[in-house]
Amino acid sequence: MAHLDLHEQEQVDKLKYFWRDWGKYIIAVIALLVAGYVVSSGYSWYKQSQAQKAVAVYSDFTKNVTAGSKDKAFADVDKLIADMSGTEYASMAAISAAKLAFEAKDYAKAIKYLSWAKDNSSDKSLGTIATIRLANVYIDQNNFDKARELLRTKHDIAFDGLFYEGRGDLYVAMGDLNKARDAYKEGLQKAANDPSTQQAIQMKLDIIGG
Repeated sequence: MAHLDLHEQEQVDKLKYFWRDWGKYIIAVIALLVAGYVVSSGYSWYKQSQAQKAVAVYSDFTKNVTAGSKDKAFADVDKLIADMSGTEYASMAAISAAKLAFEAKDYAKAIKYLSWAKDNSSDKSLGTIATIRLANVYIDQNNFDKARELLRTKHDIAFDGLFYEGRGDLYVAMGDLNKARDAYKEGLQKAANDPSTQQAIQMKLDIIGG
């Protein structure tokens, strides 16, 4: 790892705030999925039944999260994964539960939920978000090899900005601010149609003297 002087170390410490900004992308995607979720007429009765059950369990999950009942919330997620894994609600809950686990410093549980969502989500966007969030957890844990591998995952072009942002975060954590600047600048270009991502990347660039 490259040696950082005092000023650079202060810059790295400031960036830790951004690595924990879990809600930025997840909330928007979940809101769209929940609002737009309609069981099509072509679904089988079984799938309709599973979807209805998943809605109910997911509703319980969100209530328990709001109430601060983490154990109950985790139980809801485990039920969705075990019994209703084919629904988007299982992936949404797993990603949200990973946030709870991360904040509680239960990193193994956060990794478990994000890994499941990455590998099993029926929605590609949710799977991609899980991949990015999982990379962030590994960066926080200084597991740079796993983070780098995840940030090389093939993905839809719409997520290019986020992946370059993640690479910038990785390089900052590794102490290579020059590569971090290059990654962030590339991310700014790739996120031309995503103002919120551009704003976040620009703030990071400003912090490291981009």
